[in-house]
Amino acid sequence: MSRNDELTGYGRHHLQMESYGAAAFCFYRAIKENEFNGNAWNGLILSLSLMRREEEIRTTLARFALQPGLDFDRDLLTFVFMMWQQNPRALAEWLRRVVQFNGIPEKDQLAFTEIAEDAERAYEDLVAKYGAESLHSRGMLTLEEYAARPIQLDWLLEAPVDTIYEQLQWWLEDKDSALSAVRLLCMLPDTRSEKLLRRVCRNVAIEPKVRTHALLALRWLGVRGNAKLYKFNESFVIDLDNPKPELTISVPAVYKPALDRVKLWAAKEKGLVTPEVYEQYASTDEVQLPPEIVEKLDEAEVPPLLQEVSHALIRAAHDEYYPLVPTISGTRQWSAALLMLMKDYAVGIGEEWPYGEPEQDETAKQHRNWLLSASPDFYPSIEEVRKLKES
Repeated sequence: MSRNDELTGYGRHHLQMESYGAAAFCFYRAIKENEFNGNAWNGLILSLSLMRREEEIRTTLARFALQPGLDFDRDLLTFVFMMWQQNPRALAEWLRRVVQFNGIPEKDQLAFTEIAEDAERAYEDLVAKYGAESLHSRGMLTLEEYAARPIQLDWLLEAPVDTIYEQLQWWLEDKDSALSAVRLLCMLPDTRSEKLLRRVCRNVAIEPKVRTHALLALRWLGVRGNAKLYKFNESFVIDLDNPKPELTISVPAVYKPALDRVKLWAAKEKGLVTPEVYEQYASTDEVQLPPEIVEKLDEAEVPPLLQEVSHALIRAAHDEYYPLVPTISGTRQWSAALLMLMKDYAVGIGEEWPYGEPEQDETAKQHRNWLLSASPDFYPSIEEVRKLKES
């Protein structure tokens, strides 16, 4: 087995162990040694996605498409359509490049060419409406521009390691850059990374959210066993093999019933389910709803932006208060709290809100206030978005 194959194998092992930072490091090193290693490109993009590094995913996808001689990888299509659903220009360019890859079936070449043509027309319509310069200033970059942007792994493999750790020490002492340092350390397999992250977990001078991310970074680095987390004037011991409560950068699974009830409310307001059906399921905490009800939730089509608003609020509160997070029961009240905040966002930025007035009992208001307590910039950010839309 070649050294390059070993690096790819180590990356896959770390992926299976949910050590996503260590996996990304291995896959990136494999690509630097052999840019035609399709498995490493796939693994790197998957690792970055599991760490929710959207901007770095876009850069890596662009570099992949601009690398001639690679084999076609259907698994990447999901990431491409997700990452560039708001940028038809980059989407079209990516598809135009990929149709020239090795091993792509003729039917896919035709399908991708048609999609690229549709995306190009959509971009031309946007240019006619807003102007090319305005779109570019809002982040609608070309594929080459995405590929040229640096990612953290570039620096980790190019700079002297002592210089990296010296810089990271400075970042950890700065409120605005501490989280960036933590998120970088998880991709730098070294005993010094583990020591620094453990110190962050115990450092009360660092924001609570960052301390939670340091705990998660230890896990992504590949560290297992116990780790101490100091919060709320108390020391907690967290088992990194099986952290309780759930330690994640995504929305914790315990919120799924509440998020489903948000969609159930939307389905009721759109007339997709009757008020009686809503009442039947709204007050239960069942994790899995019947298939016929799930189908109606999908039909409700709650805008992705509003769903992301609720997800961001949940993640922020979970990071702030971990491990002292509430047991999620009474999903009707939790969904009502999320609906209140989603409505405030939609109305605040001048968007349509076709879902009526959310229920507002005292418990729902308490849940809303708890979520807001970890996002003090929620309403100022709404005002900023509204001003940007009006400019």
